[in-house]
Amino acid sequence: MWLGLSILGIIIINAVSAIITVFRQPRDIAATWGWLLVLLLLPVIGFCLYWLFGRKLSSKKLNTLATQQHLGIDTLIAGQQEAVAVGSPLINTSAPAGLPILVRTLLQVDGALVTTMNDVHLIAARDQFTASLMKDVAAAVNHIHIEAYTIEPDATGQHLVALLTKKASEGVRVRVIYDSLGSHRLTRKFWAPLRAAGGQVEPFFATKLGRINPRVNFRNHRKLTVIDGTIGYMGGFDIGSSPHHLPIHRDTQLRITGQAVAVLQAQFFLDWNTTAKIQKVHFQQSYFPAPADTGTTAMQIVAGGPEQPMAALKLGYLRLLTLAKASIWLQTPYFVPDDSLLDALTIAANAGIDVRIMVPVRTNQPLMAKASQYYLDVMVQRGAKVYRYTNGFLHAKTIVVDEAYVATGTANFDLRSFTLNFELAAFIYDRHLAREAAALFTADMAHTVRYTKAMVAAKRRGQRLSGELSRLLAPIL
Repeated sequence: MWLGLSILGIIIINAVSAIITVFRQPRDIAATWGWLLVLLLLPVIGFCLYWLFGRKLSSKKLNTLATQQHLGIDTLIAGQQEAVAVGSPLINTSAPAGLPILVRTLLQVDGALVTTMNDVHLIAARDQFTASLMKDVAAAVNHIHIEAYTIEPDATGQHLVALLTKKASEGVRVRVIYDSLGSHRLTRKFWAPLRAAGGQVEPFFATKLGRINPRVNFRNHRKLTVIDGTIGYMGGFDIGSSPHHLPIHRDTQLRITGQAVAVLQAQFFLDWNTTAKIQKVHFQQSYFPAPADTGTTAMQIVAGGPEQPMAALKLGYLRLLTLAKASIWLQTPYFVPDDSLLDALTIAANAGIDVRIMVPVRTNQPLMAKASQYYLDVMVQRGAKVYRYTNGFLHAKTIVVDEAYVATGTANFDLRSFTLNFELAAFIYDRHLAREAAALFTADMAHTVRYTKAMVAAKRRGQRLSGELSRLLAPIL
């Protein structure tokens, strides 16, 4: 009897603790139920998992992130918000009526400044990206700002730090932010030459445990570089390759010159001032030189993060999908959408729009891949065309709509990227670049296998069950 009462008491205490733990801070209802399921079914173990994955940022930290100023760009954003409020167009284009609504949405939910005179180059191969980045870093004369999720201590990482050290010794101001989890293989010794030369290096949201970082969520997945305030990079490529992960040779990166570089610069400073304990950065004109304005590409750069009251990237993608009249071509390593995005793709497919989803066969996250498989099965049954990329790990995160608009950046098409991590994406309104991105998609199709309804129907029950169980955990993955 005493054993039974003890077990009942443990169950009751665990249930009450689970409810209090999950409801302490507001979160998405799907994530709420997901964590309740874990905590109730896995006593003790569930709370360990919650400590690693489920803890939210403190209200103080969220308020600090949300109230940062845009270092001279906030006044421009306010002016554009006033302009759209009275119906003034910000982009001179013959695009359909839905585009101004997308522009306005991104401007309102994220303060995503509209820039119209940019020169943007798509980079799809790792070797090309690395060579271009190193060349521009070597030519820097004023400052180099790098924000990275992963920097590996391989030959590429060693070459970069040696180059940054050389530039810092020449008087170039060098600042680097790296994610302490994504770059967990880095040591203080790795950065010692750069710091000795006057460069500044800050780990993002580091803990007192150093390289042993127990916080898995709220990672800085943004990957951007600004050189002399005139050249910017953003996209999916990390710096270097890990010997423990699948190598990534195919991704999408942007090299930008023009007005949008100032937006990348401001974002870097927002993140730097949030991360750095000392040596905060204040507005200086040398960081924001007048752009050459030789390009013609219109774009908005959107930041996503857990401090946002509304998920700006998800809302932007949702609105972008509704613009489609003929085609939606989507590439992503992980496909774990919420119901709103799933419904938008379903509506498009049922309306006769050419919906194509391309994912890699192999990834570095098996559980996410299983959850993705569930949603891919759903989309195949709802009329979308699904392609599985076989030529290595496809890491590109790109949406091309009607070969007229393209969105690309660091965010996977999943809940983690929309609500838990700090991400960055460019919404580009340029038919030439959209056609170029569509051509890359078409070239990638030569390395894919079509995933069909027959393949879905032929799956064994065990395969279906693993996908369904992974899907239950999708809101908290």
